[in-house]
Amino acid sequence: MLKPQYRLLVPALLLLCAARLSAQGLYRDFKMPPAKFRPVPFWHLNGNLTTDEINKQVAATMKAGFGGVTILPVTAGRQHPTGLLSPGMSPVYLTGEYFARYADILKAVKANNGRVIFYDDVDFPSGTAGGKLKRLYPGATRKLLVKKDTLVNGGQQINLTLSAGALMAVVGTDLSNNKRIDLTPFAKDGKLLWQAPAGQWKIQTFTSQPNGEALVDYMDPDAVKKFIGLTYDEYYKRFGSYFATTIQQTFFDDVGYYSAERGWTDAFNAKFKQLYGKDPATYYPALWEDIGPETEAARVAFFDTRAELLAEGFPKIVTDWDNKHGLKSSGHPPGNYEIQPVDMNFDIFKFNRHQDIPTMDAIFYHGHGREGFKLVSSAAAVYDKPVVAAEIFGAFLEDKFTINTMYQAAMEVFVRGINQLVPHGMWYDYKPQSVRIPPLVSPYSDKIAPGLKKFNDFAARTSMVLTGGRQVAEIGVIYPIAALEGFYRFEAKGHVYGQMPPKGTDYLAISDLLTNNLHRDFSFIHPQLFTGAKYRVSQKQVVLNNKVNKQTYKVIILPAGKVISYPALKKLQTFYQQGGKVIATYLLPSKSAEFGMDAGVQSIVKQMFNVDGEQMPATITTNKNTSGGVAMFLPMADSVSLAQALTVMAPTPDVILENTLAANSQTGKLSYLHKIKGGKDIYYIANSTTNPVNTYINLKGKLDLEIWDPDTGKEVAIKQLLYLKINGAVYSRVKLNLAAVKSIFIISKGKP
Repeated sequence: MLKPQYRLLVPALLLLCAARLSAQGLYRDFKMPPAKFRPVPFWHLNGNLTTDEINKQVAATMKAGFGGVTILPVTAGRQHPTGLLSPGMSPVYLTGEYFARYADILKAVKANNGRVIFYDDVDFPSGTAGGKLKRLYPGATRKLLVKKDTLVNGGQQINLTLSAGALMAVVGTDLSNNKRIDLTPFAKDGKLLWQAPAGQWKIQTFTSQPNGEALVDYMDPDAVKKFIGLTYDEYYKRFGSYFATTIQQTFFDDVGYYSAERGWTDAFNAKFKQLYGKDPATYYPALWEDIGPETEAARVAFFDTRAELLAEGFPKIVTDWDNKHGLKSSGHPPGNYEIQPVDMNFDIFKFNRHQDIPTMDAIFYHGHGREGFKLVSSAAAVYDKPVVAAEIFGAFLEDKFTINTMYQAAMEVFVRGINQLVPHGMWYDYKPQSVRIPPLVSPYSDKIAPGLKKFNDFAARTSMVLTGGRQVAEIGVIYPIAALEGFYRFEAKGHVYGQMPPKGTDYLAISDLLTNNLHRDFSFIHPQLFTGAKYRVSQKQVVLNNKVNKQTYKVIILPAGKVISYPALKKLQTFYQQGGKVIATYLLPSKSAEFGMDAGVQSIVKQMFNVDGEQMPATITTNKNTSGGVAMFLPMADSVSLAQALTVMAPTPDVILENTLAANSQTGKLSYLHKIKGGKDIYYIANSTTNPVNTYINLKGKLDLEIWDPDTGKEVAIKQLLYLKINGAVYSRVKLNLAAVKSIFIISKGKP
């Protein structure tokens, strides 16, 4: 038996051994990353499927370093960019012969120790079941909110025939004073019978109508279950033995409302009443026009209800099904990186609430949407989800697409919190005229095939290191969803999907500045989540209370926005009163997202920023309190002003990259990500520019460091590691020499 004085040493020794084994395992996996971290590309089935060709292509795919395939059936007849018709898949989707070929794919992938991501439909968006849904369940398809205006003279009995569809509301507006009354009780059997008072009236009817598409009503759980019955259930009946083994993940594509900004559902009013405790009828006109002081609150209520319906619809129902069958859900809505979410995905945080693997797409061209990539990874962070995926490379121009482009785009999503790649993509019929959506990312591409295995090794190593752990982000940026919702209205002149924010909206510009120019990592914070127990104000900081991905913010940035959640602003005031640091930009809020709370918002703004009214100061202003709280207003969120503000608010940042502004260019960016995983500090430094970077990086703390190269899987010793103090804090200083389009990991070995 151990003597008492030694007993306390045993747990410590066990923990030390476990940490060393964990570190050894991390490096072992880094050198030879497991298949589960390898990219799993879309494999577009656009030709005549045969067993021999399937076996051949699967073997080539795995040899090229991919981890498996995401099987994406394609219909015939869509036009290729050259003007030629691209072939579709034979056999027909969901037929017996199709399932026989699907079985061939599963057998081949399993034999090659790969995995299959189950893509849940044919083509995109998800939700048609190859057209079966509309044929069998026409009432389960997407709906639109339709408005009809009728001007009538009062003092008479009004008899109007109502539009077809589910009646949401009938509203009468007295044009002499713009007072609205609910006429819905006077609607019956397709008619409005109402004795109108004297005067001129505008009668507006609002109905939820099928829009003629084949897509499922994403906001209707029962409709989604019908879609699942036609697709997911059919695969499970045939291939259940592959679930949770070869098939571990599902993927849905573009689930949202691109091309249908007025997307609606018949159960909308009931959900609105549940959330807001009132009938929405008299507020419906606000979706198209100004109804007075309640306009913004009404729009927030409508669009928030819609976001809740979508979140609790398709993504949740699919995730519930997946989890019951041993799978993880992934997939994305349209416009997940755009500045205005209201017309496509409604609210990117709520959309990702339930699914296991929050997913974004990095498509069209290198750099497109880059300023919004942190939205999805921030949603993953708040929900403590370790895997974050990106569909990547789709619709990049073939003539400009190179292996370097792949590295650049991959680095830029990795450094913004992504750790799983789904490349777009491979094509079964890979002839140039048959590749409907370039580029060809495949072992059959003469251009990229020579470097594909090396790229996939790099991607797998990077994914492995960045999966899980805790992100170190010392800044929180409030997601201005209420301002975006309060501004938005249907059928606005010049409407462009994803591109109709209020004037001065700057939250994505701030995202870009923090990541690329100032090198201060951050996470977006959803204001509704901020008000709850998920976030705690403690010791002049805001703490994200997660089990694993716990974050601590020293500074909160309030981007420009006229409308804000009153409870969220109240909690921000508490943070300030307890010594917290707040930076606001361009436009301070004056309207509440909640009905009747505008005066409360204005009072808090006055107390925190000493700004009264909607006229913003023309110069930087600073307000302080006796607890050490600082509230600073910046008329413009430019690089210089934001850098100066952060120097005052947080003078000892986690990472300091010296003299690097010149490194950024149109061809790429220099950025970093810091995570703590397995007791190690992990710094991912990515130079996606076409210029080499030679500078110094200072990492907070006295650390013993080494470099891991994701291109080679090798450790590289740091030749010169210095320790110095900056503003009273100790830093570890490393000479950083990065070639063009190059990334590295700087990993802590422990205390020196």
